Amino acid sequence: MQIWIDRWTQLLKQLEQQGAWIHPLEIKPMATVHELSVVEMRLGVPIPSEFRDVLLHCSRQVGVYWSLPDEALLPMELEDTPLGHFGWSLEELEFPDFGGDSDNAKEQLYLQFHTAGNGDALLIKIEDGSVWYWSHEEGEFDLLAWRFNDYIEKVTTLGCIGADCGQHRQFCSEDGLDISLDNSQIWLKWFEQYLTTTWNQAMYPLDSLLIYVSMHGVKEAKVQEAFTRYDSEKVCAALRNKIEQSCPLVDKEAWCKVLVKVCATEASDWVRTLWENQNDMPTCIRDFLTAYCLPKEEALFLVLQDIEQGRIDAYTALHRLRHFHSPKTITWMKRYVSFPIDGWDMLLVESHPSAETLFEWLNGSEVERLIAIRAVCQMLQQGTMPTASVDREKWLPLLTFWKDNEVLRKHKQLFNQAIKGLDLW
Repeated sequence: MQIWIDRWTQLLKQLEQQGAWIHPLEIKPMATVHELSVVEMRLGVPIPSEFRDVLLHCSRQVGVYWSLPDEALLPMELEDTPLGHFGWSLEELEFPDFGGDSDNAKEQLYLQFHTAGNGDALLIKIEDGSVWYWSHEEGEFDLLAWRFNDYIEKVTTLGCIGADCGQHRQFCSEDGLDISLDNSQIWLKWFEQYLTTTWNQAMYPLDSLLIYVSMHGVKEAKVQEAFTRYDSEKVCAALRNKIEQSCPLVDKEAWCKVLVKVCATEASDWVRTLWENQNDMPTCIRDFLTAYCLPKEEALFLVLQDIEQGRIDAYTALHRLRHFHSPKTITWMKRYVSFPIDGWDMLLVESHPSAETLFEWLNGSEVERLIAIRAVCQMLQQGTMPTASVDREKWLPLLTFWKDNEVLRKHKQLFNQAIKGLDLW
């Protein structure tokens, strides 16, 4: 059983080296026969023999937790991103609770040895030691393995994947976790590559660099610099292909972020064609590329022109204009702001308002005033400064006036919060 501990240790070490988040491996001492007997007396049932042996000869409590970085793009065949959430605990071993309407006798057939991240339960059947997953929302059972040791082995092979249904179902057949499934093999191939690929191996050729970027993103300066060693037009073509061929929207967004980091200028003509030709490019992707690949004046004109062809609301404006970070967005939005103000306040913050603009809005109509004060409070919370210094002698009387004269308490609180934070500006 020591071999399992060695594999968990090595897994977390490799994950940490690749930049994944890990929690230190939790391995408590082995249980004693007396401790097992005390738990069995408390429960009134024997602990299934194979699980009992694991507690006696491996550990009384195990916890393996990890997660991949946000930049990691998984094979499209996988519906959910695997993460590490695996273990058991002798101290927490208990009969499951299937809810108020459940059959109490059925609960007595299982012992719950681990709780999934979504609150569901991992169970071991007392009669035969088989391992099951119980979904509290669906009221359904999933078989994970016929034997506890088999469960440990398969989960360990899969990287100690998470316990919730979104994690394991994509790797299960009728007999539980199945390493031979296509999805399992696809995941294992990707995961092995993630764990073992070094930076030196990834720099050449371009295809290898793109694989590395799909796993780690392009934030590091060394990664951005590596792209300069290749012909910029070839890099741009390769990234365009990634954007066009990726199916999940989140993958398209990820490749867009890479493109604007390493070849935004080279992509400008292609981005213009997205506005001229019929294509399947999602609007959010086109807007993002437009904001970062075209000159600001041209880009903002294209998006605003398109927005004005439909019904204008706060969240449409926010999601389509937030990438521009342009005060010209504020001039445009002033014509359209209305209640409800959710979304307009966030767009105001994203558009880098000056102190003069914020003061003008605070001194404007009711809807402008409430958008502005919410924007001010958001900026204070974020530590974001307006683009020009605040004239405290002008601001303080205005904020105080509205604090005293607003009818709703929640609005008074916003102005009070702004007054308290004014010195930070």
